[in-house]
Order: sequence, then structure tokens, then C-alpha cells
Amino acid sequence: MRFSDLKVIGTLATLTFAATAGQALANDSDSGEKVPVVYTIELNGQMGTDIHEDMMEKIVEDAKEVQPDVIVLKMNSADYNKNYHLMNPDRKEFGKFKLDEYVEMIRNFKNELSDVRQVIWVEDSVGVASLIAMSWCEMYMSPGARLWGLQKLHDVAQNWSDEDVREKMEAAWEGMGKGFFEMGCKGEFAKELGDAMMDPENQLSANFKGRKVIWVSNFDGLWGIDNSEEQVANFDAETAEDTMLSDGTVESLEDLMFLLGYREYAHNTQGDEIAAKYKEQWRRAYKKCVDTFEDMQAGRGMGNSTDPVRQLMARKRMLDEMLRQMKRYNAVERRMEDEYGLTVDRLKGMIEQIEDEIRQAREGGRGGRGGSMGGGRGGGGKIR
Repeated sequence: MRFSDLKVIGTLATLTFAATAGQALANDSDSGEKVPVVYTIELNGQMGTDIHEDMMEKIVEDAKEVQPDVIVLKMNSADYNKNYHLMNPDRKEFGKFKLDEYVEMIRNFKNELSDVRQVIWVEDSVGVASLIAMSWCEMYMSPGARLWGLQKLHDVAQNWSDEDVREKMEAAWEGMGKGFFEMGCKGEFAKELGDAMMDPENQLSANFKGRKVIWVSNFDGLWGIDNSEEQVANFDAETAEDTMLSDGTVESLEDLMFLLGYREYAHNTQGDEIAAKYKEQWRRAYKKCVDTFEDMQAGRGMGNSTDPVRQLMARKRMLDEMLRQMKRYNAVERRMEDEYGLTVDRLKGMIEQIEDEIRQAREGGRGGRGGSMGGGRGGGGKIR
């Protein structure tokens, strides 16, 4: 008998117990009692921008007003698509490594909504998003879903040439990563599981004691997961269910709610709408910021005036516009920093410098050009 079969049996037993214990099962429509509310949140796109702390804070405030019975976070964030022959990944869209910010985001979400049942549903997760998925105690996956990509925490430490520094950085990054596993109720075996999913040198297998999984950092367990020293342990939906890393595989919200013990429910989509609106707004602001910067670098938008003061003022207006967008959306700043070396503080410094140049020009002094451009290369190169 497969462990997935055992899981189905266990799930049915759980449902029976829930019903007899009077847990939060929806009542028949003619009972007149309140139908439980499920509040869904689409975590769709790039970690650190589309899925951002500011967005999650808005959702927390909304969910507190709705007061749902269940919150379902649906994760769909993958650095690589499933077309393994023609992936052509866009590195600009890879998840951002803002682990401190993510820890705080998750803790705030859980604490502020601690009286609500919370479930993560992984539709697909490759990259740092998998840390987020591992941070919830109840996890379900879609057929064909991936839970991959945590080797990046190991890889990012390889940028240091000094061996001692590199080892310390590996330990630091992986130590931070294991904190997400601990938040997700992986308990006493969070180290073994986390080591194997983040460090390619570690192996992984599983033993079982009743419904308890005992992860071991070798390939000697009853269920082998990873015996390679060149890649980390990755999970698909089937392997995750067989080893009870996930609580089940579902094709729809109806499937998920049934496994959670709800025959009927009301679906609140406000969380989905907030997430979608945030994604659309910050990306529109980001495009405007990029267009403005590239126009400035190419000398566009300065008008036909040869007056140095007018040219400086035109540059300042463009910098002010970029600063406004970056202050409004931290996601814009993260992208602009990675792609062009621009931050809010850097822009403020550039604006102060150009204001000095304007004063000098008005007073009849020397009006410079290079400082106001920050030493950037034409064509959108990174500012150094």
C-alpha cells in the first residue's frame, strides 16, 4: 500500500472526527446557520515585488474586517517555467532575497490573524517562494506543482572568494532559511529537511512512525528523496504527499475545502483583488520610472532650450518623478536598484547635487553636467 493511500484513509478519518466533534463543518443550507467564509489570496508573480510586504499588510487589514473562518494563500511563483527545453528565464523576474523582510511579513500575518485557520496551497513554487510555502503548517499542492529552488540560498554565498567567509555566509543564509521551516511546524526535523533542500551536499530520506515523518540526512531511510551531492532535494506534488510533507493534492478550491472539512462555504475574493490591484499598480509605476530614467540618460525630455538652468531643471523634474514612484512603491525601488543601481537615497543625493548646480548657474557660476547624471552610462546602464 502506498503512503498516499494511507494518507487518503487518514484524511477520511480526520473528516469523520471533525464531523462528530462538531468542528467547523458547514451546515446544510436549510439549517439556517452561518456558512463558513473562505478568504483567498493569490500570491502570484515575483517574490519581493508582486508578492510584497506592503501588499500583505493591506490584505491583513482587510481580512481583519472580513473575519473569515479560513484563509487560503495560493502560491504561484516560479523563477523557471515548466518548458524545460525552452525556459529562457528572465533574471529580472527572479525572486528577491529579502529574507529578513519575509520573516517579519509572515510573522505579522500569522500574529494579526492568529484566530483564523490558515492554509497554503502551492500551485507552483520555484525559488525563494518555496521558503514562504514551507512557512505554513497546513500545506496542499496542485497536481504537477513543484516545490523547488532553495539551492539559491547556497549559491548566493558562493560569491565570496575567501573560503572561510564563504562558509560563514553559507551557514548564515541557510540558518535564516531554516527559520521558515520552523515557522511551518517542521519541528525537530527542520534542520535535516532544510539542509537537504538548501545545500546540494546533503542527502535526504524519510522514515515513518505512525503519521509522524522522521527526516534523516542520508539515503538510508525507508523513503529515499535525494542521494545526489550535486543538487538539492526538490519535491513534486506526488512526492510531497507520499512523504506527508504536504497534506494532500487538490485540483480546485472545492477539493481543498472538502479535505479541510467544509461541505459548503462562502468564497470571499477580496484578498485576490487586493493582490492583483497591487501588482498592476506597482508594475505601472515601475515602467514609468524606467522610461523616465532611460529618457534622461538619452537626453530626451529636455526640450530644445540651450539654457543650462532649463536643462538642469528638466533633469530635476525627471529625477523627482522617479523618486516619487520609488517612494510610493518599495517594489519599484528594489527593481531599480538591481537593474540600474538606483535607490531612494541615491536619487535624493542626485537631486541635491543638481539643485546645487542650478544655484551655481543662476549665480553666474559653473554649471556642471556629469554630477546630475550620477555617472551613469547611456542606454540604461547601471549607475556606479
